[in-house]
Amino acid sequence: MTALKRGVLYIAWGKAHVDVARRSAASVKASNPELGTAIWCHEGDDTSGFDQAFFIPDGLARPKVDLLPDTPFDETLYMDNDTIVRDDLGSLFDLLQKFEICGAHVQLWHRPRHNKRWKYDVPETFPEINCGVLLYRSSDRVFDFFRDWSRAFVEAGFRVDQVTFRELLWMSDIQFYVFPPQFNKRLYEASELIYSDQPRARILHLELLRPQKNPILRWLSNRVR
Repeated sequence: MTALKRGVLYIAWGKAHVDVARRSAASVKASNPELGTAIWCHEGDDTSGFDQAFFIPDGLARPKVDLLPDTPFDETLYMDNDTIVRDDLGSLFDLLQKFEICGAHVQLWHRPRHNKRWKYDVPETFPEINCGVLLYRSSDRVFDFFRDWSRAFVEAGFRVDQVTFRELLWMSDIQFYVFPPQFNKRLYEASELIYSDQPRARILHLELLRPQKNPILRWLSNRVR
């Protein structure tokens, strides 16, 4: 792969997920036209709207984890498909001048489902990272960390990948930084539609943005900006 400086990476399986990833990529281009976009998907999926496309090989336990090292970018923002970018992300990428991997805390970190244990005891004050928006620098150290995460995910047997990410991060000396929740906005209160003193969310990452079968929810999903 020919590496580009900065870009956004998606991993999607199936038409519905590729479609919402395409919507997310369009929001990237609207607000950050200098960023490249790339997708890993099933061979035969419609890859229009992305600068680069690659096909997911057979036999991967967790493509989202397994394919993170296979990025065409020097500096990568991996995003789940159910995302919308609303503003400039240049200052987010600037974090990679100092740090190797960056992510945001799980906002409901206090709930039992976000405090599962695999091998290591981790303080509750080191909560899970939401792995649906991850910023990282291409390097052997980072890719080795991701490959360790891939093996740990298989070994642990959890359906979610954040348990093993948290514990490996705790045991690692990787240079990690927690960026503000506005760059991975998971909870959107109704009151924020009227008034909020919080900074404007730059990346929305909402369940509503997932593929929707209900026509009303699909209509609402396509109008999130």
